[in-house]
Amino acid sequence: MHKTKVVILLFFVFISIRADASISLWLQSKKLAIVIDDMGYDKKLAYKFLSLHLPLTYSFLPDAEYSKELSEEFGFRGYTVMIHMPSEPLNYPKENPGIYAIYTHMTKKQTMAVLERAYKLVRHTVGLNNHMGSKILTNKKHLDYIMEFLKKKHLFFIDSLTINNSLGCKEARKFHVLCAKRDVFLDNKKDVNYIVGQLKKALRLLKKVDAVVAIGHCNKETYLALKEMKDKLKPYLVSVEYVVK
Repeated sequence: MHKTKVVILLFFVFISIRADASISLWLQSKKLAIVIDDMGYDKKLAYKFLSLHLPLTYSFLPDAEYSKELSEEFGFRGYTVMIHMPSEPLNYPKENPGIYAIYTHMTKKQTMAVLERAYKLVRHTVGLNNHMGSKILTNKKHLDYIMEFLKKKHLFFIDSLTINNSLGCKEARKFHVLCAKRDVFLDNKKDVNYIVGQLKKALRLLKKVDAVVAIGHCNKETYLALKEMKDKLKPYLVSVEYVVK
């Protein structure tokens, strides 16, 4: 009788261990990547994001004042660094991505030159996402130039999805460039409560899918929202490198 009780007890312990292991595996399979765009303008705020000690991904504008310095430091510290590549939007010139952006009127040589310039300015970069770029994301020719460059440099592409009919990941796959699309914009409203709500939205989305990419920006409100949600985000947060495919 005593042996029977021991066997039963061991059975339930085994089941409990298996259940805990399953939960652990489930948590590991649920990945949330958060990309912080527009890095390089505000050094003080950049260090505030670092102080969160979260595996965030930082995307630097090539021509921002501190991008070269900060990307060097962030990469050295082990954080994932990306190029936030200025690209032509649909409503250009009302929205102007700057002189060293990718435009549809540019030749392949010109496009490659601005990409190479950005690559040299943003240190330790492992990927690229678009800044603006709604027109470029629907322009197959220029996307192919970008993907050819990314393949050569062994970089991945994150489609910020500034337009719904983007061809970004479709063209990336043709060049065997790893890619992922943005699922949630965090701070299209600069309000801490709104951004907290968007972070919760990203976590809810994880119940339906295995990986979610959220994009925010280097501003005070996003920092405060991340700080508030830090403990809830931690179990799922990964560098964006772990969600590209």
